[in-house]
Amino acid sequence: MFLFLSIFLNVFLIFNVKNILLENLFLKTQLSAYKRKHKIFRPTTWERCKLVLLSYLNPNWKSSLLLVTPDTLLLWRKQKFKLFWKLLSKSKNPGRPNVPWSLIKLVRKIAKQNPIWGATKIHGVLLKLGFIISERSVSKYVKTFHRSPNPRKRLSWKNFYLLHSDSMIVSDLFTVFSYNFREIYKVIFFLDLKNRQILHFDISAKTSTAWVRRVIKYALKKKGLKNTSYVLTDNDCLFGKRFSRYLERLGIKHKKTAVRSPWQNGYAERFVKTCKNEFLDYFVPLNEYHLKVKLEEFIHFYNHNRTHLALDKDTPVSSEVLHKPRDGDYELASQPVLGGMYHTYSWKKVA
Repeated sequence: MFLFLSIFLNVFLIFNVKNILLENLFLKTQLSAYKRKHKIFRPTTWERCKLVLLSYLNPNWKSSLLLVTPDTLLLWRKQKFKLFWKLLSKSKNPGRPNVPWSLIKLVRKIAKQNPIWGATKIHGVLLKLGFIISERSVSKYVKTFHRSPNPRKRLSWKNFYLLHSDSMIVSDLFTVFSYNFREIYKVIFFLDLKNRQILHFDISAKTSTAWVRRVIKYALKKKGLKNTSYVLTDNDCLFGKRFSRYLERLGIKHKKTAVRSPWQNGYAERFVKTCKNEFLDYFVPLNEYHLKVKLEEFIHFYNHNRTHLALDKDTPVSSEVLHKPRDGDYELASQPVLGGMYHTYSWKKVA
């Protein structure tokens, strides 16, 4: 009997000490949170977790709770319970897998290079290339790529140029002053859009539509009437209705740029800039004949010797690569053009 009483006393003391320790820990946790120097009291997430865990271990937690109300602690319990099961049930790879960034760039690249296509055609191209992606994902990334919603306006002016370059001639005029600024010379030229070759040019101090018609005849002889479908010009009065009717009789459509839109005739405008920057800025014409001779020399150099980046470093009138002959002694010889402003090069045998 005495042994039983001693065992019961020891068990009672152990549980009593345990409850006292838990109660002290519960109160200390609240006291440490209450001592923070803030005007508005907000317990941190770690403090909430400690109070919730201690409330499960201490059955008399309500009598020791001073920091918040019991209802608040019960609400914390419910929130932590939901969060616990949410973390357990959460999948490691939820939803559809992410599309790689390299594939997103490829979708936008194809959309940029094919502006008329929609998501369906782009998705078909990606499937043929071996990429696994849904059409909805393609549509999502095509929409983020800024382009015109109207399919008819998706074709850029540059694409239109390239589409009709085989059968298009562009033209423009620019002005050159004499050395004493008393005479004004008008220079007209016609450029083959495909290979950037200047087909023909002419100079006149007195311009007229008949003069323009005479110049374009020579240009059409070099290009070929059957190979020409369009002539693109600006809105100069020399390219008026009489000039348009003349082209219609030849079976050629006359296209004009919009008002104040020189970029629509960009290739002709670029030649004007090249001619001025590389020749006319360093040249003072004495008369019309002097200007015509030197400009003809520059245009011949432009067509046969000046390389173009758009032509893969080739010349408008394509020429073969001059390799140095292996048999014999050869040296590089230069031929001055325009008084030594430029030079042409060839291999010549040393005597």
